[in-house]
Amino acid sequence: MTRLNITISRVLVVGLLAAVAFMLAGAVLTAARPGLTAIHETSVADIPRALAHLEPSGFFDLGLLLLLATPVARVIALLFGFARERKWLLSSFSLIVLVALAFSAYLGLRV
Repeated sequence: MTRLNITISRVLVVGLLAAVAFMLAGAVLTAARPGLTAIHETSVADIPRALAHLEPSGFFDLGLLLLLATPVARVIALLFGFARERKWLLSSFSLIVLVALAFSAYLGLRV
């Protein structure tokens, strides 16, 4: 179980650090270019364009998406970790949680 705990710990730390790094980059860009505002993008499809043009909103949005994706990555790591250890009950619970998260995201994006 120690190996799985270390993997989960790393997933959470990397996700958090990446999210913070992108949000800090957005804050620095906002401060460095006073005429440029951090307008919130409404579409995930706009993020690559905003990043390419060094718009702060793209960095903020990507940071928030990474922050939201980190717990999902944790559930995926748990699913594979439990399956590797042949703990089928815990693996099936992780799969149920992952399906619930995916369904919630689907419903949230549909609205």
